[in-house]
Amino acid sequence: MTRGLESKSPLLQVQELAVRYLAHRDVLRGVSFELTTGDTLGICGESGSGKSTLVRALLGLIPVARGDIRWFGRSVDSHGTAQWRALRRTVQPVFQDPLASLDPRMRVLDSLAEPLQVHRSDLGRAAREERVAIALERVGLTDAALPRYPHELSGGQCQRVCIARAMILEPSVLVCDEPVSALDVSVQAQIVALLADLQRDSGTALIFVSHNLAIVRRLCRRVLILRQGNIVAAGSSLDVLGNPADAYTRRLIAAVPAVPRPASGQET
Repeated sequence: MTRGLESKSPLLQVQELAVRYLAHRDVLRGVSFELTTGDTLGICGESGSGKSTLVRALLGLIPVARGDIRWFGRSVDSHGTAQWRALRRTVQPVFQDPLASLDPRMRVLDSLAEPLQVHRSDLGRAAREERVAIALERVGLTDAALPRYPHELSGGQCQRVCIARAMILEPSVLVCDEPVSALDVSVQAQIVALLADLQRDSGTALIFVSHNLAIVRRLCRRVLILRQGNIVAAGSSLDVLGNPADAYTRRLIAAVPAVPRPASGQET
């Protein structure tokens, strides 16, 4: 289980966050929420609602116009390079396109070992390789994947490698931005089940961004619904998605088919 944060203080506090692209109107407006240890938070909305913009702001990849982002009680901004470098070990992302997230010139072994080389320089080669093997096994892949390059793997296998790379540092928070939308529907179910298992076993807090409310309802305890950069609904998944109070959320639910259960023994 992730160590080092035993207090009940929020891991993440977002207060009145606004993001603006160039001179246009705000893409996000007045977004506020918290994330606590072991929490699972789904961020949902249609395309263009501001989901990925919010994730990029949380990860320090784009500047914010107004508001405050506090990771582990400390305010950070997109210009604080040293701050974000220190956060990379404890806040890890998984992005939408797994093939684009992996260096095509690096073997799986090297891709998984790289975060340890950067953030755990105290580990020797043998210790790194042992952790790589364990991380690979945790995501359902065998040692046969280690010498392979990304183009030699399926989309689902590549995403498993990306998840293993993110989890190998035992982060406090895993931020997933549409991590299954580029995958086949049957593979989506397997990756969602994998994330649920890893989150339960490790205690890592999870932010899961998706337009698919069926997946979010299955995976997340809490949910935020974004519409045109504003939060229109927030609360437990049971309340927000089980008994939606606003017409927008009801339309989102009606538009999404149920996520299938993973097929046992299916190769991804």
